[in-house]
Amino acid sequence: MLPGGHVGLFTVVILATMFTAPFQQEDDERAIRNMVDQAIGRLNRGDVTAFEDFWDEGADYVAVDGTLIRERAQIQAFFRKLAASSSSSQQTASIDRVRFLTPELAIVDGSWTVTGARDSTGKELAPIQGRGVEIVQKKRGRWLFVATREMVVFKGS
Repeated sequence: MLPGGHVGLFTVVILATMFTAPFQQEDDERAIRNMVDQAIGRLNRGDVTAFEDFWDEGADYVAVDGTLIRERAQIQAFFRKLAASSSSSQQTASIDRVRFLTPELAIVDGSWTVTGARDSTGKELAPIQGRGVEIVQKKRGRWLFVATREMVVFKGS
């Protein structure tokens, strides 16, 4: 306390931050998880406009084959082509962890499975499993994907 029994403004700000930060982080994590669910749901329906709603214009994507794709429009074109060639496949995903680096930047670790994919002869493939890492950033009050790294997990025989 300051002389005269007054609590300093600095102390009030620190206390307010301590009590509101965990609640804000919970809300942000919920928003990020919801964004992932919505994006996958829309992409499973072939709706590549999801990229316009959930990806930053300057986002980049590394596909399972190591291809680096820069900028939202090119990522969207890649997925449009992919959707046209594999319309029967569906992806499910689960988020293992959302780790906040700052209040506006987080890493999302998870796993995914694609079912219904077909080879070049039309034969259905076994489910494909992988892991993914997303970097998400809060811009103008909204979370957006800014970087994605995908990998296939090969099971031992």
